[in-house]
Amino acid sequence: MTVPTELQSFHVVLRDTASLGREAFEAFIGSRPFRAFADLLPSPLLIVDPDELVVFTNRSAERLAGSAGLPARLPLTSFLQQSSLDMDDFLAATERGQSQGSVRARGSGRMYQALRRVLSVDADTRGFLLYWLNDPESWDRTKRGAQSRTVGRAEMEGTSELSFPPDLKNQITRAQRAYARQFRILLLGESGVGKTAVAKHIHTTGGAAGRPFIHVNCGSIPETLFESEMFGYERGAFTGALQAGKRGYIESAGGGTLFLDEVGEIPLASQAKLLKFLEDGTIQSVGSAVSKRVDTHVVAATNRDLHTMMQEGGFRRDLYFRLATFPVHIPPLRAREDKEAILDALVVRANRMRGRPLALSPACRARILAHDFPGNLRELRSIVEYLDIVAEELAEPCHLPESLAAPAALASDVAAGVDELFEASEAGTLRDLTRAFEDQVIQRALERYGSKREAARRLGVDIATLVRKTTRPKA
Repeated sequence: MTVPTELQSFHVVLRDTASLGREAFEAFIGSRPFRAFADLLPSPLLIVDPDELVVFTNRSAERLAGSAGLPARLPLTSFLQQSSLDMDDFLAATERGQSQGSVRARGSGRMYQALRRVLSVDADTRGFLLYWLNDPESWDRTKRGAQSRTVGRAEMEGTSELSFPPDLKNQITRAQRAYARQFRILLLGESGVGKTAVAKHIHTTGGAAGRPFIHVNCGSIPETLFESEMFGYERGAFTGALQAGKRGYIESAGGGTLFLDEVGEIPLASQAKLLKFLEDGTIQSVGSAVSKRVDTHVVAATNRDLHTMMQEGGFRRDLYFRLATFPVHIPPLRAREDKEAILDALVVRANRMRGRPLALSPACRARILAHDFPGNLRELRSIVEYLDIVAEELAEPCHLPESLAAPAALASDVAAGVDELFEASEAGTLRDLTRAFEDQVIQRALERYGSKREAARRLGVDIATLVRKTTRPKA
């Protein structure tokens, strides 16, 4: 006698060459034993028939999708619209012949490893589609393992962006606390100082490793496309829209981090559209009458002076205060005390990719460290990569890019200046000539840079030395 709650034994054999009848298969997946078996699985299982109707979801899939109680034989598109599963990218990949990928839960942002298999029925090439989503805990372990390997590689490569001077390190530590409490962070600094690297660092160390990190370059989005790119659009929302619609950047960042880079480049008319999301956390896709809530951290960055822009009417004050709950000022490379340590780290990284180690001669090192670096970390990294290519084992000043290796032109200019001094003074001692030449250099620096403080910084002397030399009696 069989107890009603007892699961009767059965087996399933799927062969690639077998042709299963559609009615038989539908009867099988509708049977109580199969339902009981599928509901015991910890991983979500979704079955779609050849007409793209959802004919089976196990209990794990219903919990994940938040779709328990939906009508039977619901179209897959309707099922996905009503659920929290974001399968758009995975379904697009399957159309290109892929059978594995990832699926995201919109609310939590958690990623699931997805597998699709096709079961032919009645010689129909379309067949039933079986979607299997791996248990989130096992997927998280996989992501954590991959993340640890990534961190390990970054440490081995000596990632310069993660070398922070004390003042910046303190700011980033506070930014991590702000991130954990869902406060908005605004990264300020010149182009190339490492704002993107800092944003990723905050994202990873703030507990969002494995969650989406969506980097949006706001300056690259045309004003006419800003709304559709940021908020997405529904099917048929406008001429030229994709038939399946499109998910926007904000929704893609659900559960993770939305990094709004170059926010100072957002056109004024588009700033109001972003403000509403920052105020209440909801978005409304183009062509949709329904608003949806998106839970995501927001980190913004700019190299523009937003205070000046606000005074000139180019940036909204309310948007600034929504973005700048906690501002972080990232100093330029020329003002960082750890510039030499960053250079050494980049050389170490280059050496791990080379057969023969690269070393910098003292003259080459001095020339690099004396450079202004208008391109900041990005420029320094480019210089080391250039040396990695052109130098064999020892990099000399002659190996440096043209922007640094211009000693011949400099020597020519110096020689011309010395000739002028000799012509102006028939009998001058070395001390007199050196002092006169130094006075010319200081005067040119003051004319070029506009202040004694900046001229002193550019000439590599302290301000007191420059003041003393400019106020000494003339020879």
